[in-house]
Amino acid sequence: MTKFKLMTRISVAALAVAAFGGAAQAQLSSAINTAERSTSAGATAQARIDRIDDQVGDVVREFRAALQEKDTVALNVDQQKIFLKSQENEIDSIRGQIDRVGDIQAQLLPMMLRMIGALEAFVASDMPFQMEERDGRITKLKELAGDPNQSPAELYRQIMNAYQIELSYGNQTTSYTENVLISGEPRKVEFLRIGRVALLYTDSNQKVHIFNKTTGAYDDLPDSYKLDVQSAIRIALEQKTPEVFPAPLPGATKAQ
Repeated sequence: MTKFKLMTRISVAALAVAAFGGAAQAQLSSAINTAERSTSAGATAQARIDRIDDQVGDVVREFRAALQEKDTVALNVDQQKIFLKSQENEIDSIRGQIDRVGDIQAQLLPMMLRMIGALEAFVASDMPFQMEERDGRITKLKELAGDPNQSPAELYRQIMNAYQIELSYGNQTTSYTENVLISGEPRKVEFLRIGRVALLYTDSNQKVHIFNKTTGAYDDLPDSYKLDVQSAIRIALEQKTPEVFPAPLPGATKAQ
């Protein structure tokens, strides 16, 4: 009886152990499954975090690029402001010059009229050579000065050109034909002008006459000057090689 009871207890214990072992195995499997799910969920969460981090990095880079572009635009705006200010100053300067144009023109015309008058007085007091040409030039200047459609710049250019021509006469030796009053009648004669030093002409009788600025008349020259004057005329007409020649002066005499 005792032996039977003992066997029964052992069987019950074995069954209890077997039952308890099955429950432990189930709990372990459940724990393992939970851990695997947790690990998978963590990996998914980490992937999402990585994507969010990448997106944040992109936004930060775009923001920095936008800031840099903003600084560049601000610099360009400042440069444009400086340029516009410079343009405004230049416009103000031009407007001021335009406002003064009327005053300058009002002062310029009287000055040019005085220049014409001074040139006319000079020609009248100078040796009377090529007077038709010189007087005609002055007459043209007066006409231009009286033309309301004539620009002041062109008038000034013409006046300066006339002054330059008069200045060049002093450096020229030239010969030309022109009328001169002889015994109250105009006669065509051959002139020789040596700068503004001497003005001579040879009449039809081959007599040489020289202008006397003091008396305003022509004086007769001795025949001893005839060959020198003829040689000078040929040089002036480029019919002879230039060379030094004696130049008679008003009131001069030559030894016979």
